[in-house]
Amino acid sequence: MAKPKITVAGPPTTPGANGSIPIRREVRDLQKNYKDQWNLYLLGLAELQQEPPTEPLSYYSIASIHGEPFVPWNEAEGNENAAFGGYGPSSSVLFLTWHRAYLALYEQALYTAIERIANEYPESMRERYVSAAQNFRTPYWDWATATNPQEDAFPSVFSSKEATIVDVDGSEKQIPNPLHSFRFDDKKIPPELALDSYWNQFPCTIRSPDRKQNNSQHDLINRTITNENAAVRHNVSLILLSYKRYEAFSSNQWLRDDLPGKYGSIEAMHNGIQDRIGQGGHLSSREVASFDPVFWLHHANIDRLWAIWQALNPNQYVTDKLASAREENYFISAGQRISSATELKPFYHSSGTRFLTSSGVHKTTSLGYAYPETQRWVYPSDEVYQAAIRFQITRQYGGNVINNFFETIAPKAPQSTTSTASSNSGKEEKPGLTMSFMKKAMANPMQTAQSFFRRPSAADISTNGENQKEAQTESNQFLQPDYNTPRSSSVSSQQDSDSVLHAAAMAAAGLRPRHSVSGPVVKLAPVAINVPGKYCHLVKERAHLEWVANVRATKYGLDQTFRVWLFLGDFNQDPTTWPTEYNVVGRFTVLGRGGDGPCEKRQVKEEDEDGLAVTGTVPLTSALLQDIVADKLRSLDAGDVVDHLKKNLQWRVTVFDGSEWPVEDVPGLKVGVVSTKVRIADDGVPGYGGIYDRHLSVTEGRPGGLGTGDKV
Repeated sequence: MAKPKITVAGPPTTPGANGSIPIRREVRDLQKNYKDQWNLYLLGLAELQQEPPTEPLSYYSIASIHGEPFVPWNEAEGNENAAFGGYGPSSSVLFLTWHRAYLALYEQALYTAIERIANEYPESMRERYVSAAQNFRTPYWDWATATNPQEDAFPSVFSSKEATIVDVDGSEKQIPNPLHSFRFDDKKIPPELALDSYWNQFPCTIRSPDRKQNNSQHDLINRTITNENAAVRHNVSLILLSYKRYEAFSSNQWLRDDLPGKYGSIEAMHNGIQDRIGQGGHLSSREVASFDPVFWLHHANIDRLWAIWQALNPNQYVTDKLASAREENYFISAGQRISSATELKPFYHSSGTRFLTSSGVHKTTSLGYAYPETQRWVYPSDEVYQAAIRFQITRQYGGNVINNFFETIAPKAPQSTTSTASSNSGKEEKPGLTMSFMKKAMANPMQTAQSFFRRPSAADISTNGENQKEAQTESNQFLQPDYNTPRSSSVSSQQDSDSVLHAAAMAAAGLRPRHSVSGPVVKLAPVAINVPGKYCHLVKERAHLEWVANVRATKYGLDQTFRVWLFLGDFNQDPTTWPTEYNVVGRFTVLGRGGDGPCEKRQVKEEDEDGLAVTGTVPLTSALLQDIVADKLRSLDAGDVVDHLKKNLQWRVTVFDGSEWPVEDVPGLKVGVVSTKVRIADDGVPGYGGIYDRHLSVTEGRPGGLGTGDKV
């Protein structure tokens, strides 16, 4: 008799009368404001990690689905001769949909453990924990958020070796923190399920390991994320607000001869974040990344960003195409037609008779969850919902780069002691304490600025009498946040913690929330572009030029993970300093294998002929604004910026272990620079025109530089 199949449907969910369902929370929000759920999360994850590797729903077994040890799961047989032996797709239009189903399986297993634990508490506590379990959904980590200045960019909940919990006997205890690492050395792993010889040497997952003892360097990760946070945040808003096609948004595969403004993708950002944390550890290697506990919170955030994008682009989804060798893995074969009906192996539909498809995971609600920004039931129409989404993107990720910069950075920018407006030497002065603080402020603009949006004046409110007072109070609650005082941990319902955000989003759109009293609506005046008089020439008629570096390379050209670093100005030649180098603008990561594993060794030979290239973007505008304030550059106009970039833009390459690789020896490497006109709408949201100008003179003739005759 055949074994019953493990099906994937997400946790059991009963929608509320208004359609509301449980929310996946940001990890720091869950820890601070949903303490019972947080407690159950730690206990449930710890229990899942202790399950024997031979159990199909153990942490080890679920993590094994993605890559190594390259064995079938759930009796979902596949292509034994595939270039990549795991189920996890990359550089594919199925990247997002497959990982949504994968996360649902993980969340389902975690929920089962949490539900059982909740029922073990003493009777006096049981109802409370059972209720918390019912509303639990796996958290996400928003790595692009503007964090509180008192908090680490890499949350301490990931770096602490121990965690405090309330155990099922009601007592407070210390346990090994299941978010710190996943241990291999305390489990009996059969040889057929073991990782390859390189990864099998590590007793647990590691992050940014030192090369002497292979210890995780969490402080280095924190400094790395802080150093590149401005570029990451800008990239998120750029892609969410300006990309309109699913194929371009979802996958880092090069769309040959496509628009130069579509080099970025959610997958490229995904790769960069895993590399910033892994840096030679598990997360920076495709075949074993899923064993690191942060993998799941990171991918939940990728899924969240996709859900946000879906809200703005509801008619864009998986496109039909033929898979080539470049996309082959254990469940995708060369020549296979890929579409929204393609089976997402090894995940069975709830019926147990067929596999899930992309069509079945189109909506997060079908899997029993939503995100704080995607609570569609809060809004009276799709139009209002989308306006609120755009507002929240701009609020959270500083999409209005000019306001973001001048409200937080310009007041602290040191002025040059010379009278020249443009540096001719190409030399950068070493940043002192003030410049270092500037960069930190840039990474955390919501905290260093007094207010992201200006306070509305009485004239801004298109209401009278009591309605005017109500509107003013409702808006100011959000516009003047208190970042030093955490919200109450005793949140009465999931909607309470988001109500201020929703009200502010509605107010910005000039609309009234569904639950508000009838009457005139809040209408704010156009969001001011707060540029000091000296720099008013940067924004003409609410428009400015956006500058972006486009990077592409052959995916399997180096047979391992590698990264392309972009610098604006001089930098230390020691590559070990680059993760925290001040003049690093950003990086482009090609996520491949690490160590001596078998991940893409076979793939390289086959893929080179197919020429799979992948692409990514590194925003340059904020770094250019820094040089303008420092009197090293006059404006964002092409006539000034092109010459400045010729003298100052540089790039280098390092491979998996952090050692430098000659730029000229990286197959297919092309670095280019483009610009586009951006107009700031009345609500402060940037609008991208879609026409990108290439500036070949910046990179022409340089190793790895885009030149005349090169394809876009």
